[in-house]
Amino acid sequence: MPAKKAQWGRVRQGFMAGKSYAELAKQHGISVKTIQNRASKEGWTKEKGKIAEEVGEKIHARVVRVRVQELEKLMDANGKLIDALVEMAEVIQAKPKINMFDAAGSLKNAECFAKAIQIAVQTQRDLYKLPTLDQDFRKKAEAARKRETKEKLAIEREKLEMEKNKAQGETEAETEVWKIIAPEGDVIDG
Repeated sequence: MPAKKAQWGRVRQGFMAGKSYAELAKQHGISVKTIQNRASKEGWTKEKGKIAEEVGEKIHARVVRVRVQELEKLMDANGKLIDALVEMAEVIQAKPKINMFDAAGSLKNAECFAKAIQIAVQTQRDLYKLPTLDQDFRKKAEAARKRETKEKLAIEREKLEMEKNKAQGETEAETEVWKIIAPEGDVIDG
């Protein structure tokens, strides 16, 4: 029994919603093959792919926007924290009779203050994808080792070239000496 036009609309909607041919066949009382033929003829799969792509792009754009907004808020908050910590340190330094430990209340508070600055700075580095001082140092040390190795290799190549030239020069000198010693009239290819 052929499906009605309104029923095909519901079948198509079910397909676009992600139902399988078998589910749709069972739900609407139509054979799987009939649904497949109709879907193929009307290009449901291509249309579903386009819709999925558009939805995926919209979701991706939304996620990126939300993530950027979150990062901006975090960066702003971290910047304010760093500013507040720097301001606090400047206030403490501006009072000559008060040393940092007295102003902080105790050594433990001073340690917490220093740790807060360290965390704020590390968070800022992470947000901006900056290397830590240790990573930066290792990177520079590695670059220096590579330069050193290159220079050593260049020197070794130069030494080898000089030895090669020297060996060729000795061979040429021996040949010339030998040519000089050879009796006249003899043809010698050296």
